[in-house]
Amino acid sequence: MAHIGTFKEIANGYEGEVFMMPLTTKGVRILKETKPSANKRAPTHRIYVGRSEIGSGWPKTTEDERDYLSLTFDFPGLTQPVYAILIKDEEGEGWSAFWSRSKKPVFE
Repeated sequence: MAHIGTFKEIANGYEGEVFMMPLTTKGVRILKETKPSANKRAPTHRIYVGRSEIGSGWPKTTEDERDYLSLTFDFPGLTQPVYAILIKDEEGEGWSAFWSRSKKPVFE
């Protein structure tokens, strides 16, 4: 997995920077939804740069019981969604985002 972002925890989510093509920017916010959805599959977090929503997140747990967010970046500058995880650094107080390649074929 490629390291694509660093974040710190804030009161209502996470704030930090993303460094991936075509998006390299600071001030990225991953904010927890304030109103729970009746749809159990709805995202619990939204990803923003400024006022623009650029993705979503869902809570998950690793096999070794570490909590993380499964992220999907999807905005007009991308040819297809970028899937990543946001997980607490094992050392320190930060969080890191790592890109993972989709297992779904692009063309069928």
